[in-house]
Amino acid sequence: MYKISAITDDDLEVTFECAPDEDVISAGVRNNVILLSSCHEGGCATCKADCLEGDFELGRCSTQALPPEEEEADVVLLCQTFPRSDLVVRLPYSFERISFHAVQTDWGGEVVGATQISSNVVELQVEAKDPENGQPVNIPFVPGQYIDIEIPGTGISRSYSMASLDDDPRLQFLIRLLPDGRFSRFLTDHAAPGVPVKLRGPFGGFNIRENGLNSRYFVAGGTGLSPVLSMIRYMKREGHPQATKLFFGITFQHELFFLDELRQLEADMPNLSVHISVAKPDPDWEGEVGTAVDGLAKHLEDAQGSPDIYLCGPPAMIDAAIAAAVTAGVPKEQIYLERFLASGTAKEDDNDPLLAASV
Repeated sequence: MYKISAITDDDLEVTFECAPDEDVISAGVRNNVILLSSCHEGGCATCKADCLEGDFELGRCSTQALPPEEEEADVVLLCQTFPRSDLVVRLPYSFERISFHAVQTDWGGEVVGATQISSNVVELQVEAKDPENGQPVNIPFVPGQYIDIEIPGTGISRSYSMASLDDDPRLQFLIRLLPDGRFSRFLTDHAAPGVPVKLRGPFGGFNIRENGLNSRYFVAGGTGLSPVLSMIRYMKREGHPQATKLFFGITFQHELFFLDELRQLEADMPNLSVHISVAKPDPDWEGEVGTAVDGLAKHLEDAQGSPDIYLCGPPAMIDAAIAAAVTAGVPKEQIYLERFLASGTAKEDDNDPLLAASV
């Protein structure tokens, strides 16, 4: 066993033991030290850290999450870091972001329904079950987090964010269909009511930050709406007073979904305004034309102060939104994000999306 010393950016330290065949994130969980992480597949930057001392072996990582120049400078993704000696790592967040508790991560589940709600999106509902007695159970999660869903009989799982809240055993997911994707085939061919599935989680550090009365701007591309919808529903339930804007964008009009749900939220929440845009609309489209980032940039011009900005979508959307926010003077520490990456960047032999967080 090797000693892992993790130093936070406020110069506090936590230590735990890690076996040579164990990654640092998993070792932390085993020791009830919950460091920030998300995809557990080397596909995101949530668990990025600087290795200050020690030897290690790095598993497979996405070059988007860990560019070669950073890897050469001993920057690591802790979910793919296997120690070969004692390690000292520096975490890019404060000590308060670390949790110290046992986490139940394995749950049973049963498909309630899988409904195609646009040309390329399925709404999946799964009822969580207590693995001991098979009874419905509410999984405790923070809005914005995700769960791994195993494809029955394969041992293969995919990560998807909940659109629902933690007060109901029924979990709601908004999942993009991809040609020849394994999970996509499961959704279209096998996900009938009553089919049992295994769930693991919750995971992820993409969630609402309590920054006083700062306005909150949410930018969602496609099924990136899922964790954003959970956050906004949470704000409604808890009566959060912050002025809130949602910028939801898709490429083609036939990809639109959940319009009625979004308009109902807007009607129920006086502090919420919803802006839906289509980049390449049909001639009969009467709404906003362009991307969600276009809408964000336009509204930032008139923003009073710097809003907290939450981004969820593909990397190109995320990068454009960050650029727009920084140009408008929003401090980077007020930008929180989650990227959708093709899981082929972190895994082999699959085309399904991997939802990965980077904060």
